[in-house]
Amino acid sequence: MRNLLEKKPVLHAILWIILYIAAVNVGDIVSGTTGITCLTGVILIVLSIVLFLYLKKTQRLTYYGICKVTAQDARRALLYIPLAVLAFIQLLSGVPRTTTLADVAVSCLLMIGTGFIEEVIFRGLLYQSIAQRRGIVAAIPISGITFGLGHIVNLLRGYTSTVQAEQIVTAIVIGIALAMLVAITRSIIPGILFHIMFNITGTITDTNGNAQTRLLIAILAIGVLYTVWLIKFLPKKKKQRK
Repeated sequence: MRNLLEKKPVLHAILWIILYIAAVNVGDIVSGTTGITCLTGVILIVLSIVLFLYLKKTQRLTYYGICKVTAQDARRALLYIPLAVLAFIQLLSGVPRTTTLADVAVSCLLMIGTGFIEEVIFRGLLYQSIAQRRGIVAAIPISGITFGLGHIVNLLRGYTSTVQAEQIVTAIVIGIALAMLVAITRSIIPGILFHIMFNITGTITDTNGNAQTRLLIAILAIGVLYTVWLIKFLPKKKKQRK
C-alpha cells in the first residue's frame, strides 16, 4: 500500500474508498443477521484506528491534514461558526420521543468512525492526490462531488430515492466547503469534528417531511454562503501547499 501511496495516490485513495464501503456493507449485513446494532460502528472505529496508524507509520498525518489550525486561518474560516450552525440546526426538527440513550450511543459510535474515515479519505487522501497534480481548482470540486456521489451507496441501506437525492446534493455542497477549508487551513480536524456532529444530529432528529424540506433549504443556503465567503481566501498558487 505504501508503494501505491507514493506512485499512484489517486488509485490509493480509491482503494480506501472501496475498503470503507465494503466495511460498512459487511457491518450492516452482519448487524441485520445477528441483531447487534452497534457492529457497523465497531468495525468503522477499528478501521479508523488502522487508517490513523497507517498514516502515522508512513509519516503522512500532517500531510493529509491531521494537524492544528492557526489562529489566522481560523479567523478566515469565521471561527468555523457556520459549521457549528450546520451541525446543530438539525436539532430544530426535534428528537422523537421514541429515541433512547442506546439509539444515541449507537449513532455516536457509528458516526465517529464515519466522520473520521470519510474526512481522511475524501479531504485527505483524494483531495491531496488531485491537488498535487492538477491544483486546488480541480481538487476542490472533484473531492466534493465524489463525496456527494459516494452517498449513493445508502440506497443499499434502505433510503428512498428522494432522501438519497437530498443527501447527495447536501453532501456535494458541504463537501466543497470542507475541501475549501482544507485548501485554506491545511487541516481536516475541524471537518472531522463537524462531520461527526452533523451526522449524529441528523440521525437522532425527527424526519418529518415538511420540517425536513425547510431544514434542507436552510442547510444548502448556509453552505453556499459559506462557500462564497471562503473563495477569497483560497491560495493563489496552482498547486496545493505542502
